[in-house]
Amino acid sequence: MKNKLKKVYSTDGRDRLLPKFSLFVFDRSRTAAIIWLCLTIFGILSYTTLLKREGFPSINIPYSVVSGTYFVNDPQKVDAQVAKPVSDIALKDSRVKSVQAQSEGDFYGIAVQYKEGTDANQAGSDIKKSIEAANVLPASATLKIETPKIGFTERGDDGVISIYAKRDGVSVEQLVAEGQRVAQYVKDQNYADMESISVIDPFATGTDPVTGQAIKSQNKFDRYGVRADGQNTFYDSVSVGYGQIDGTDVIKLDGKLRKAIAAYNEAHKDSPYTAVISATYANDIKDQIGGLQKSLLEGLLAVLVIGSIIIAVRASLITVLAMITVLAITLGVLYIIGYTLNTITLFALVLCLGLIVDDTIIMVEAIDAQRRRRKDPREIVHIATRKVSRAMVAATSTAIFSFAPLLFVHGILGSFIRAIPVTVITALLVSLLVALVFIPFFARYLLLGKKQLGDKNLHEPAARYEAKIANFIGKPMLWARHSTKKLFFVGIVAIIIGFGFIGAAGFLFQKVTFNIFPSGKDGNGLSVRLTLDPGTTITQAETVADRADRIVADTLGENFKSAAYYSNASAQNASLVIYLTSFKDRDVTSPQLAKKLEAQFKNFPGAQAEIGQLDAGPPASGFAVRIESTDRVASLRLAKDINTFLANRELTRVSGVKAKIISTNVSDPGTYSRADGKLYMEVGAKFDGTDTTTLVTLAKDAVQKEFTAARLQSYGLSKDVLNFDIGQEQENQDSFSTLAKAFPILLLVIFLLLALQFRSLLQPLLIFMAIPFSLFGITLGLYLTDNPFSFFAMLGFFALLGLSIKNTILLTDYANQLRREGVPAVDAAVGALSERFRPLIATSLTAVVSLTPLYLSDPFWESLTVVLIFGLLSSTFLVITVFPYYYLGAEYLRLRVTRSAALLWLGLTIVISMGLIKAGVNASIIPAVAIGVFILELITYKVMRHRKRSK
Repeated sequence: MKNKLKKVYSTDGRDRLLPKFSLFVFDRSRTAAIIWLCLTIFGILSYTTLLKREGFPSINIPYSVVSGTYFVNDPQKVDAQVAKPVSDIALKDSRVKSVQAQSEGDFYGIAVQYKEGTDANQAGSDIKKSIEAANVLPASATLKIETPKIGFTERGDDGVISIYAKRDGVSVEQLVAEGQRVAQYVKDQNYADMESISVIDPFATGTDPVTGQAIKSQNKFDRYGVRADGQNTFYDSVSVGYGQIDGTDVIKLDGKLRKAIAAYNEAHKDSPYTAVISATYANDIKDQIGGLQKSLLEGLLAVLVIGSIIIAVRASLITVLAMITVLAITLGVLYIIGYTLNTITLFALVLCLGLIVDDTIIMVEAIDAQRRRRKDPREIVHIATRKVSRAMVAATSTAIFSFAPLLFVHGILGSFIRAIPVTVITALLVSLLVALVFIPFFARYLLLGKKQLGDKNLHEPAARYEAKIANFIGKPMLWARHSTKKLFFVGIVAIIIGFGFIGAAGFLFQKVTFNIFPSGKDGNGLSVRLTLDPGTTITQAETVADRADRIVADTLGENFKSAAYYSNASAQNASLVIYLTSFKDRDVTSPQLAKKLEAQFKNFPGAQAEIGQLDAGPPASGFAVRIESTDRVASLRLAKDINTFLANRELTRVSGVKAKIISTNVSDPGTYSRADGKLYMEVGAKFDGTDTTTLVTLAKDAVQKEFTAARLQSYGLSKDVLNFDIGQEQENQDSFSTLAKAFPILLLVIFLLLALQFRSLLQPLLIFMAIPFSLFGITLGLYLTDNPFSFFAMLGFFALLGLSIKNTILLTDYANQLRREGVPAVDAAVGALSERFRPLIATSLTAVVSLTPLYLSDPFWESLTVVLIFGLLSSTFLVITVFPYYYLGAEYLRLRVTRSAALLWLGLTIVISMGLIKAGVNASIIPAVAIGVFILELITYKVMRHRKRSK
């Protein structure tokens, strides 16, 4: 057995490159100081000056919008003579993914979606040329093709200036004229960072095909609401939208615009008009930067306090200094690679707060532990780095790979979030370098002075309590170390405890809802979308909107700040964007205000009203059943029956909790709609729950079960006429499924990395036990806080992978070091627990405490921080209480199982795991499957060996 032990560990842990590297820098303190100062100052300069502030990162949206007029007052003619031929030409382009068209009496609009990676501007230009070359449009029809941007208006403006009149009798034409004057005034300022500015014209122009005369018809309207002198008032208005050059500093541009608008209003104070910046990303960016700075300061304070209690005051000062250095260098890297300080990068930087603390505390604690035993600073750094550098590299590499799948998410969502993995991976790499290079340098002056070395110079009361707790946890192992039966008994108890928690997680998971982008717990904005009754004219729509505005003003009261339609209002629908006072200054939440509005808009005459929240992420998705057929009479009859079926229908979630469809509507028969060239009618539905992803699936299943092929034939329609449109939700689900498919690949890559690092096939799976250990905390936290498993929860889970696996890496690596020295397995497990208990608890508690203020301060971060906090607590508890017993079992098998048996086990584990994943089982159970296969293989081995002896 001793020879096999020697063979197993003979090549393990020979890497001494990193300790040499740390000593190389440690011996050149002056050079290290210069490099540190340059990097830190450059990072701070990047944050304060160089990095530009913008709302969202610039992305290429693979869409073109084709629109125009054809004044025939007949939607069927518009569809047949304009929308259909344009759709057919677009569909012939190999770059086109889908085409959606809508035709009204005099107008049409077509949305062309391209395949990923397509240059929408070039594709749109090519399609326009193809349409013109085909000469299929009537002479009086107009055609315009634009590439939309994500912004405040339909055309994607980066900001909006609202022009309104405080007196009655001002016509829309007069408002437009004033808006043009304001736009020209701003344009005359020659702002280098402004790309465009113009009035969003509420009129459409064209030619009457009968008379040949030019026609101008209003097809849009706008209102601006504001709270002033204790009153909420709405005014007729027009919107002046402006676009900025990519990479523009939003805050600086906003400041210049506000000065210009104030000067214009002052110069025209006798006119009835007022101009105001009604939409800008600047306010959000300011709030996010303020929130980041507050979270950073609170997080650093938490590190200082927890580090001082668990390790030492000087050690915690080094940790804080190292974290500031990591963030500063990361910001410098972001500037160099061309990123901006925007909503997404700020999100990623806040997420980094709980991640970068690991490497810094591990290295600081290792140096602190060695200074109690030695008095040579150089030797202290060398031994400390040698003991933890391999574990740090493994843990950091695991965390980096955990975020790598986010780099490959496709679609608009992928373009939006790409800055998150880039920022986090950069911060993790920087934190490893800072831990290896600068922390020994910091320690030289703050921790390794002559008066700080040796036990006599240390006064750390917490260390005694930490040692007592570690010894208490290790007592069962020491009690059983000389008895196989006792070891078997304590091992079985540990397995039961661990799998009991995993089983409880599975039970709780059924009670947690699933929604990729749920509505927030609170926010600073609401939306009211009005779907006007069929046949409504633009004048009637304005009257309906005015009644809706009065309801909004009266219901929201002092919680109302401002509102506008941003010219997104027509005879068919109108969307009002409402800004509330900050949630920090309100006693009522935005969902509660939304419910009040829903009650007021119940049975609202003239339109169906849908109330929503302004949340981060894509807009809330709806659910619609599409009937694709040219037989509009039969389609309308079926649509009405589906509408009746869905109205007030209850849907039962997997957990048994019921949801209800609270409103339904049939699309306007006077509007002709096409999807990829096929005519369709639509039935829309709205749910009373916020877990959209779950509910749209349940509703789809209910419709398919009720309206079978046989029933569809009774309407004279084919069995394939039903289709479903869930809008952005479909792309969200596709992107989310990409991550789900990538997760097993991620585990395999991490497994191979750890297998190379630890030179073992078994120990990486042992280390993976941290993942199922965290599931109980994740599900319990989400359940108790009433949060669904969402995109933000998923981000927290990816972050948690690195944090939780780090704990098992620390214990396994140190136990292996003791085994290389010839220490028996039980003593190695106890020694690893005793030696690594303090850094393990310090890193976990510091991460939890640093994230807690973030959880309490902003509902936006709630689900992410819940996953991190509860998951880390659960994993840490099980790692320090039962994981050492799993290590002992693995060591027993590691020394007794042949390589061929190990390869057989690995093959069986992969086959069974992939089969379970294909069947829909969560991939995080792979470690448990692997252990189960091990136990089965071991039992088989024992039985065969017993039979052989009997013979």
